[in-house]
Amino acid sequence: MPRLPERLPADSMLYSDESTVCTAEGLLPAWFIVTSHGWSASHWLAYNLARHPQIACLHSSAACPADQDEPYDVTDLIARNDFARVFELVAGFRSGYADRGTRRPADLYRPMEVQSTARLIGSVHTFRLRDLPAMTVDLSPPDRRLTIVNLIRHPVNLVNSGAGQFELTFRLDLNELQWVTRRIVDTGLKAFERIAARHKLYPGDLEVLSFFGACATLQGLAADFTARDRLLAQPSANYAGFVRQEDITRDPTEFHDLVDRLSCGSVDCPPDYLQAVFADRRRNTHNSRALPRAASALFQAWLPWQQEAFAFCLDHFGLRPLYEAEGYDLSMVPPGLETA
Repeated sequence: MPRLPERLPADSMLYSDESTVCTAEGLLPAWFIVTSHGWSASHWLAYNLARHPQIACLHSSAACPADQDEPYDVTDLIARNDFARVFELVAGFRSGYADRGTRRPADLYRPMEVQSTARLIGSVHTFRLRDLPAMTVDLSPPDRRLTIVNLIRHPVNLVNSGAGQFELTFRLDLNELQWVTRRIVDTGLKAFERIAARHKLYPGDLEVLSFFGACATLQGLAADFTARDRLLAQPSANYAGFVRQEDITRDPTEFHDLVDRLSCGSVDCPPDYLQAVFADRRRNTHNSRALPRAASALFQAWLPWQQEAFAFCLDHFGLRPLYEAEGYDLSMVPPGLETA
């Protein structure tokens, strides 16, 4: 499929004049933060936001310009044996992981204002929701309106995607390998060993370790829900709720509503822009196994040990009622603390 134009022509856009923040000539742009866990189509969202001529957007912990190709896709580099560039990218993401708990949105967005005429400036997956409560003052700049939205995905699909990515990154990134392995141990070493013993698995085998690691990473999602509650208690932070990955990647109306929410109504999404966005079928596929997409069918397609590991972590971190409250069906998942 040929590469789509990075931005549609500016004269194809229509804009609202109702916002007091970022519509009239000379007024300052609005800012936004879309927080997310990885493996949630965050690059697709950031890339397609950046294609709008009035939106400037960053993506990932490395704060890359979002109009670039997926920065995590190192397939071509590996095929060319360009491991120097692979490890350069790995180092960039690692540095971003260390910085994102202390970086300030203004430090990223003000330089973008100098280089852009965008009405809306922000980032996707550069911050995590759990990072934000500690930077309350920075989330309410007096001269800007900054809107925060958290992007979520069904945890079954999230874990499936994450396990596929870990199978690659564990072979490349020793820092990630040791960090995730430590999280597996801290989450429930005895529980994971019981699952491995019951199904005669080597827990250190790449596929098993990667899947256990993706399940243990659900701990971060529990921290995000806690952070949400803290932000809701701070109305000045302008937290605008969750958006589901499944909705914005499949429904143009949901995508339009998200842009409207982020821009305070100042940036419109006319039909030609939305048509181009939803013609973009590229997704970064972390797990290439031929498995169902629907969460219920995907869970049933997993092997019993995978079902047990997922169920254990889902309930160990108390995520079942939180995700069900967001409209996700988890009825196919048995009680996890009993199976492990």
